[in-house]
Amino acid sequence: MGIAALLVFIAVTVVFNTFVKRDISESLVIALIATALLGGTQAPALLGNAMFEAAQSEVTFAGMAFVFMGIIVQATGLIDRLIEILNSLFGRLRGGAAYVSTLGSAMIGLIAGSTAGNSATVGSVTIPWMKKSGWSSTRAATLVAGNSGLGVALPPNSTMFIILALPAAAGASASSVYVALACGGAYAVLYRLAVVFWWTRKDKIEASSSDEIKTFRESMREGWRSPSIFMGIVIPVILTIGPVAGYLTKELGTDAVKSISIIVWVPVLITLIALLEGAKHIRRNNAQFRAQLKRDSSQFATVGISLFAALSAAKIMEELGVGDQLSGILDALDLPRWIMLIAVAILTVLVATPLSSTATAAAIGAPAVAALTAVGLDPAAAIVVILLCTSTEGASPPVGAPIYLSAAMAEADPPKMFVPLIVYFVLPLMLLAWLIGMGWLPIYVPA
Repeated sequence: MGIAALLVFIAVTVVFNTFVKRDISESLVIALIATALLGGTQAPALLGNAMFEAAQSEVTFAGMAFVFMGIIVQATGLIDRLIEILNSLFGRLRGGAAYVSTLGSAMIGLIAGSTAGNSATVGSVTIPWMKKSGWSSTRAATLVAGNSGLGVALPPNSTMFIILALPAAAGASASSVYVALACGGAYAVLYRLAVVFWWTRKDKIEASSSDEIKTFRESMREGWRSPSIFMGIVIPVILTIGPVAGYLTKELGTDAVKSISIIVWVPVLITLIALLEGAKHIRRNNAQFRAQLKRDSSQFATVGISLFAALSAAKIMEELGVGDQLSGILDALDLPRWIMLIAVAILTVLVATPLSSTATAAAIGAPAVAALTAVGLDPAAAIVVILLCTSTEGASPPVGAPIYLSAAMAEADPPKMFVPLIVYFVLPLMLLAWLIGMGWLPIYVPA
């Protein structure tokens, strides 16, 4: 019944989200119930056990903590100050607005995994600037929608959490996946910067007027504390990986170091840093700060319920044997690594086109990880491959929400964006994942 449960989960989610136009969190809850019903008389027990395990998982807490962190970072204006610094560095280059848009998406991707949120936040700032500096509406919207996947291609994100919670990913630690995905995500960012360079020359984009851009000294004077946000990432990584972790293990013991969870402490530290860095902004604009917190609080319901339902459904499908059944089919085919990577990449992108990245991870995360580890990939590297393919969610026409958000902000025609999105973002990300899986693009996977 495992494969049947997978198909039911995907079908119900697509029907209710795409055709009935229900919110993704509602769609996933309905799909969770439908999946559990395939357990027959065991359905209540399956559903109850899965929900209990999902509620107990640190992944559920981490997902909610990252939502809160993202709200605080944006409400304090910290991201705006970081973008001003980027603008002062790159704004005077040819195509500078597009470089800032790409790096801004990467920075937001490091603190929030929502593709729609990424495109909305970055696009609201950079799309008008790009159009003003000579970019066409279609090109500006295509770049913002294509970059939205950096929320999944860079750690941390809810999709990564769901895969880490699966039994098939037991061979990978949160720390190793965090660092490995940071390496893979860095390739994704560098590739996008190369795309901007090519488009700048192809479209003959000139540099922006220096009158419209603050100097680096001015932007640093106003936002010099904002880069401290990255200490929230650096500190937990240093304490759990490398020579410092080795020293602490020797002094305090293995259990003490292992108790430091990256996915728990990163959002906690970044939230504290953002509150300290933005304290003056909060005091000056207290009413605005509170209003934004109230406005964005609905994200807790959407992300929290989606994550909880996806984790629960993944556990039910695992109980019904979807991982073993799909792995058995793939093993019977006896595919070499390079073909298996292509098969998994295509399957992941096809499923991620109608589904959100979290739903995709819940649906095919377990069999995809199992299939890739069976052909010799390290579990952490296998997860990176899957996440890079899943990150095409926002750029995959015709369903991706960032496509229509970006088009609306740029006043562009969405169908004109479809082919460029596939050519410049979807297919290259699949190729990037394939190259990493083959070992031809190295990533660092901590022991």
